[in-house]
Amino acid sequence: MTTSSALRVRVRSAITLATAFGLLLVGLQLVAPASGASGSHTGPRSSSEASIAGASRTLSTVISARATRKSWNNHVTCRATVATLRQVLGKKKNNNGGATYRGGQFKPGIPDRRSFNPPCKQNGVPTFVQLNRVKVGDCHKINADGDWTCNLVDPSVPKRRTVKMSSIHVETDKKFRNRTNWTRPRGDILIDIQGFVFWDPGHTKESWHFYSGWEIHSLTAWRRSPKR
Repeated sequence: MTTSSALRVRVRSAITLATAFGLLLVGLQLVAPASGASGSHTGPRSSSEASIAGASRTLSTVISARATRKSWNNHVTCRATVATLRQVLGKKKNNNGGATYRGGQFKPGIPDRRSFNPPCKQNGVPTFVQLNRVKVGDCHKINADGDWTCNLVDPSVPKRRTVKMSSIHVETDKKFRNRTNWTRPRGDILIDIQGFVFWDPGHTKESWHFYSGWEIHSLTAWRRSPKR
């Protein structure tokens, strides 16, 4: 074998050995335990690790951790999640300034506003809420379906927020209105209300619906807000 041939053989051998060594290192990295799995991780998390950790706390988990109250209407078995109107509407606005579906913290809401027994949760998110210290406008019967409707506003919302983002359309379905334990809410005092969150996509361009699909439908009960 010539000197040049022997040199080429040694070079190929060296390349083969280096490649095998590199593959071995990769294999060891793949089977090694994740950094911090045993509590020994001391360095800062990568952005991807932080994102995954944040995503693990889903919205439904956060909402489910909130306080709940027994229904004041004995026809409703759900427990009401205590919330604020701002949480129901969210912060995202559409082109008309109304609250969007995506921004709502209780989406998707109940699937059928006419349901006699709406689900207490939809996709793991509570549907039945309690809003405290709010006010309603004039409540009256609409159309021929027997529903009663009101406009509800949260006086605690900062004035810098528009009326569209501090108000919501409220309805009481005829089925609930005809049941016992339901009375017409007073509009001259602060009240606490309970009802089901519903998204009606057919009214996002209606001013009387505050350019948003969000509703409380049905409002199942109310009481005078306790004095603080």
